[in-house]
Amino acid sequence: MQPEEWIIEGEVGTSSKTIWAVMMGLIKEPQQCDNWHYDTPHDSDDFSRCTKLLHLFPDWRKRIGEVGDKFPKWTPFCREWAKLETMYIQHVSDIEKYQRERVNSKYTRLHKKKPQFKDFDSTNMYDFMQKLNDEGMLLDGWIQDSPSSWHRPNKDKV
Repeated sequence: MQPEEWIIEGEVGTSSKTIWAVMMGLIKEPQQCDNWHYDTPHDSDDFSRCTKLLHLFPDWRKRIGEVGDKFPKWTPFCREWAKLETMYIQHVSDIEKYQRERVNSKYTRLHKKKPQFKDFDSTNMYDFMQKLNDEGMLLDGWIQDSPSSWHRPNKDKV
């Protein structure tokens, strides 16, 4: 598959499309993420699409820092990319273990309840990604009002 084909036929999400756009040279100047066309991965599913893209085009993996150069919000993700890849591999393993245990009646007998994924999630990948996202939001010009509330200052107002 060629990069031009991936955008049409590949497993595309907003964050993987952001990587693609930078690697294809479509983003010429640094800009803010708009959360619609360009954004960071927000969970393991988003990250999986990014890693699949980089698996298809391994030279792009070496250039992941360019995404942070064009989109400041990506800077923490680029810095921690290797750690995220390691976490993702373990995360997938945790999901597989959870799925095996769900069908294993021994777990239910011992714990008197159905297993919950949080009991098997050894990486806390989601929480780590949220911290990276918060750091990226600050780099992208956002101001945090409370733990889940952000605003971007209006540059037109004086």
